[in-house]
Amino acid sequence: MLDTLQINWDNKTLNYDLDKYNFRKWVQEVINEKFPQITELEKIHEILSPTEIVKLQMHVQNSCSRKEFMEMFDSFAQEYVPPLIDNKKFMVQRQGTLRVVIPNQAKVGRRLNFHQGVFVGNGRGCRTIWTPLTKAEKTNTMWIMDLETSRQITRKHIEEKWDQEKFEKECLKNAWPVTLNPGQSHLFFQEHLHGNVNNNENYTRVSMDTRIL
Repeated sequence: MLDTLQINWDNKTLNYDLDKYNFRKWVQEVINEKFPQITELEKIHEILSPTEIVKLQMHVQNSCSRKEFMEMFDSFAQEYVPPLIDNKKFMVQRQGTLRVVIPNQAKVGRRLNFHQGVFVGNGRGCRTIWTPLTKAEKTNTMWIMDLETSRQITRKHIEEKWDQEKFEKECLKNAWPVTLNPGQSHLFFQEHLHGNVNNNENYTRVSMDTRIL
């Protein structure tokens, strides 16, 4: 049985005050320092090459160490996180990870394969706050699955030594798209399998991963 530290992060939606915590506006301003031609996040793919997009992502992620972002996210975390973890003490990841999912990203090798946090070194005590800065829907959003199915597939993947093709196939059969708007975050923890399908929508999805421990 899940305890409250898990229940509150088991594929839950967090609605936050977008006027108070306008992460999209902050990211847009930081992007414009290097790429002033970007006026809409949804149209990044029309202006930048995949190589330039990588540079954009790194610039935003490095900028998460700036005082203004750290203060904004610390305030956000202090307002929304304590009730989700029984008011226990927690730590905040130093830098967020910016995700830019362009249309047909698989063609240029940018599709994020299915995985769970433990695969990439995140401890089981980590909790992820996934925050889209554009509308996230259908094929351009994160796809995720329920906890029990995630555990079953992970167990079989390890025990039966599945190759990546079989693992992806099983994940795709069981995953579903997270539909969110700016002002909403998706909460999950490290055992949830998640990834991307090919973006068949006609606009770029931009999101940020932040984590607490």
